[in-house]
Amino acid sequence: MNLPALRQDTPTPLWLQLKHALRDQITFHLSPGARIPSESELCRHYGLSRMTVRQAISALVDEGLVGRQQGRGTFVLPTRLTIPPRAHAHFLDDGFETGGGVAVHLDGIALEPPARWICERLGLQEGDRAHKIRLNLADEANEDDVLASRTVYVPEHVAPGLRDLDLTVPVHRILEDSYGFLPATADETMRLIRADKLRADMLRMAPGQPLILVERVVYLPGGEPVEYARTYYRAER
Repeated sequence: MNLPALRQDTPTPLWLQLKHALRDQITFHLSPGARIPSESELCRHYGLSRMTVRQAISALVDEGLVGRQQGRGTFVLPTRLTIPPRAHAHFLDDGFETGGGVAVHLDGIALEPPARWICERLGLQEGDRAHKIRLNLADEANEDDVLASRTVYVPEHVAPGLRDLDLTVPVHRILEDSYGFLPATADETMRLIRADKLRADMLRMAPGQPLILVERVVYLPGGEPVEYARTYYRAER
């Protein structure tokens, strides 16, 4: 890697200069998966302390430009998914359905009694059944590059025969177009978590990596819940 010299005659801290130099290399010269120099290599090249070099690399990790792999090094990550807003979008549309260059795939559907805590969110009695729909969002050009995973629950009485429809279409649009329900409001929460083995396997990533979990309950005008969804997004994307 042809790294530029750092300047001593500027108020810009050395760690920040190094971060900018590495970011330029990542942006203009390196491809996803390429390894950047190690902390030791950068210390020797620039004559910097390990603390200074680590601060620069940690800043790149925090921005999602590179990722550390234990025992292997630090590597350039794929470009983040960019999702432009669409004209005339539904208020419930989100990046899972509307991103350009991505494809939604159906992983499975079942009709079964949900867990008790899901019944509470959907106003169901224990033992009532709901459609459980599992979907993933992948890069259209590389279907092995899974970006997000979603599980949706819809009460059986709300949408009988749901499994016979195209479930890669957003569920809220199916409820409107096929069942005549008009969702009015939604409660949505978002939090940062770490991937357990189950989620890591679903998203084809290493356990312990950060995920953004989005939970949503969709309601009809009268307050009846008709959809509960949990979506896990790879945070670096």
